[in-house]
Amino acid sequence: MSNYTKSTNFATKDALSSGNPLKIVKGTEIDTEFNNISTAIATKADTASPTFTGTVVIPTATITTANISAGTITGITDITVADGGTGASTAANARTNLGLVIGTNVQAWDADLDTWATKTAPSGTVVGTSDSQTLTNKTLGAGTSSFPSLRLTSGTNLTSATAGSIEYDGKVIYVTPIGTQRGVVPTQQYYRLDSAYVGSNSSSAQSIFGVGVTLSASTVYEFEIVFALLKTVGATAHTVGVSFGGTATINNFVATFNGHLNTTPTTVNGTTTQALFQAVTNLTVGQNIASGTVYFYGVIKGTVSINAGGTFIPQYTLSAAPGGAYSTESGSYIRIYPIGASGSATNVGTWA
Repeated sequence: MSNYTKSTNFATKDALSSGNPLKIVKGTEIDTEFNNISTAIATKADTASPTFTGTVVIPTATITTANISAGTITGITDITVADGGTGASTAANARTNLGLVIGTNVQAWDADLDTWATKTAPSGTVVGTSDSQTLTNKTLGAGTSSFPSLRLTSGTNLTSATAGSIEYDGKVIYVTPIGTQRGVVPTQQYYRLDSAYVGSNSSSAQSIFGVGVTLSASTVYEFEIVFALLKTVGATAHTVGVSFGGTATINNFVATFNGHLNTTPTTVNGTTTQALFQAVTNLTVGQNIASGTVYFYGVIKGTVSINAGGTFIPQYTLSAAPGGAYSTESGSYIRIYPIGASGSATNVGTWA
């Protein structure tokens, strides 16, 4: 940009004596001045809607107008990333690290909404988006129906676990409480019956809870099921089996079963079963019984490696329709949570 510089000092001509040739104002001098003014004006920014080129340097200033609102800053193509930013000087990085303080508000780029948004100006040290900083006495704001208070981005775990670290690899959240002893945080999917779920008087496989859980592909899960079945009508002899249905495909599976079948609500007498599952297909765990009233209790614990994601449904199958339906009693529950990726031994911690 050019600044206007006066070429001729016309005021000095007034002090010259009459007849002095320098006292004459020439047209070429006036033309030169107007050309200088024209050049300076043409290369200066307008006060309204200016267009800048090259490197723009803005000094420290206080913006007092309240007329700058979200969305009015456009056309950012190249701004040097600084004060909390890293990476190339690109529009995306510039927007991510840019904010305008206006009174008590900040115009900041919201990457989730892909637009400028008004936010309350922070007090104290501003936290950069990419800085390594130590925070003290920080309280997370309340979440909303659109955004949580805190969200971890999936990434690669530390090569060497560090005490106090929280990590997320896209399948499991890990915390390292001591030394390098990284551990799984059991983020459990949980389902518990608050009232009895009535089954059917049938010999077909039927859901224990009336629902199944959706599991992700290429993931290993640990689970626990505690359930109680009760039937009070029908005396046709039958056995009870347990299996797992659904649309998920299985790499491998192992679980233990401990249960009791009786005609009274106690664990005295009756038939106790302990079994090992190595497949999700039906396994008979309740021996043949012919009684109008039957109580059946079971605890299943195990792990399952999922190949293709889909539903995973705990089921029971009666060898014959007994003449009356079983109900899964209130308080019965299933909990299941991911512990790692499938395809290799799950190794979390300091195993060697």
